[in-house]
Amino acid sequence: MRDAYIQFCQKQYLPIHFQPWWLEAVCGPNGWKVALATDKSGEIIGVFPYYLARRWGLKVIQLPPLTTYGGPWLNYPQDFDFKEVSRLSFEKKIMAELIRQLPRTVFLKLNFRPEITNWLPFYWEGFRQTTRYTYIFEETNDLEKITAGFKNTLRSDLKKADQWTEMRRDDKAWETVFALNKLSFQRKNRRHPYASEVFKNLHEALQQRNQSACFVAFDKASGRPSAGLYLAFDQRQAAVLMTGTAPEFKSQCAVYGLFLEALRFCAEHALSLDFEGSMDENIEHAFRAFGARLVPYFQIIRWGM
Repeated sequence: MRDAYIQFCQKQYLPIHFQPWWLEAVCGPNGWKVALATDKSGEIIGVFPYYLARRWGLKVIQLPPLTTYGGPWLNYPQDFDFKEVSRLSFEKKIMAELIRQLPRTVFLKLNFRPEITNWLPFYWEGFRQTTRYTYIFEETNDLEKITAGFKNTLRSDLKKADQWTEMRRDDKAWETVFALNKLSFQRKNRRHPYASEVFKNLHEALQQRNQSACFVAFDKASGRPSAGLYLAFDQRQAAVLMTGTAPEFKSQCAVYGLFLEALRFCAEHALSLDFEGSMDENIEHAFRAFGARLVPYFQIIRWGM
């Protein structure tokens, strides 16, 4: 099935988190599998790649490291009748087939893509859902309009960042961003959830395809890294993969300046931008200040499959 999926991804557009090379980088070569649904002619019309991991010594399906979204992706036929009743019937049939192919595990927890707005077939199979949110700029071409929508407090923070730091793009600086991200977790007394080897693998896979951009802010006085941001993108969408700030430079607000650099990059390349941000109230307000659209997505959970 994986070979068929790889060929399918070469012919059809699938988001970056669904790409086989992404899954290889974050799951390992044997760490991911895929469920496929086909029509009568054998054409693939639904996919569900998944990461089969172990927790408590038992098999679970969960999101791979450094991966925000997973779950199903549907390929509607070109001649599809997009009446609502037809669409829902198609989704019911295909999702039921994909669910049927999932292996038995003690636990499943995934975030669906925001484009997947129908989880009813999963409800019928005993799954439960929590609505989560991210902030997305669907269009970034009019940067002047976007910046006009910035919150006033953000404007002040951007002035601080411009005053105290120098922003540079350095696509080889993944280790700097990773170290700054680790410091951000340490400052909050939280365990760092990512392995450097996995991030290195993903960075190399992205760099081979020219699908990443790395931005670092440096303190003007000392020349030391103040904040970092890592962006992953395809031909349509960009997503903030990782950010980090050195605790001693937190007051410089440099990470906000890096978000603006990411927006400029997206505007130059006609990409949407998904902040892939936290729902933590202490972090969410910073993303909201940019004026992006609040977009819901489904988190699906099931015990004892």
